[in-house]
Amino acid sequence: MKYHQYPVHPALQNWIRYFWSYEGDTTAINQLHIRSFADCYPRLIFQDIASFSPVKNGNGDIMPICYLSGLDTKPSDGFWESRFSHFGVSFFPHALHALFRIDASEITNETPDILALDKTIIPQILLATTNNFERVTILSKYFYDRLFDGKNDKIINDLIHQPLIYQLSIDGNLGNISDYYNISERQMQRKFKQNVGVSPGKFFRLQKFEKALKLLPSIQYGTLTQLAYDLGYADQSHFISDFKSFSGLSPYEFMRKPSLGSESASFIYAEQSS
Repeated sequence: MKYHQYPVHPALQNWIRYFWSYEGDTTAINQLHIRSFADCYPRLIFQDIASFSPVKNGNGDIMPICYLSGLDTKPSDGFWESRFSHFGVSFFPHALHALFRIDASEITNETPDILALDKTIIPQILLATTNNFERVTILSKYFYDRLFDGKNDKIINDLIHQPLIYQLSIDGNLGNISDYYNISERQMQRKFKQNVGVSPGKFFRLQKFEKALKLLPSIQYGTLTQLAYDLGYADQSHFISDFKSFSGLSPYEFMRKPSLGSESASFIYAEQSS
């Protein structure tokens, strides 16, 4: 399997984390299972189905050529057969609201076709382009045009990117940040959910989960209690409960299940067809 990340133009770096491509030839394996855990980073995914296998969701439905994945708060499943080729965009949490002028909560845990949000020919252009660097250029212009076609929320952008602002809002308590910007806490809660897709409290739990995914592969068995404390949990049981609700697995089950690869909070596993 080949995974690659591509840098983002400086004008888009507040909204796009990176572009990525993932290609694989799995003819030696009957079926690949992609388990997408809860994820605080939305995505755009383009799949080249002209020469490669399409991905199917957990119900067996073929996913669109080009679709968005909103912020996820629960695990979901997808499946491939044989060879696949995906190109994607990893967004910052507030990007879909800024780029598509939607209430981000409307596509939380959803994977809409991009055509449902914008009547664009981008899927056809991407399909006709086989060079991933050209795809980066095409999508960069597309997102730049959309981004600067309207107003963007400075408060939310600060909250996502500035360390000082983040410290003021630890654990999703926006009282201090509301005072800082001289707006009510209720207004801040509403603004956050509209831009990001979930409440501040849920979002900061997702960030703890993201950190746990990065740290678990390197910890020793029996040290979950210390990890739970390091992540800000009151005890190990609360950590395990959160982890299982976001992944469908216990931390130990996740550690024992080797993956073939990953992108953000999505992990690829080899499985036999039923």
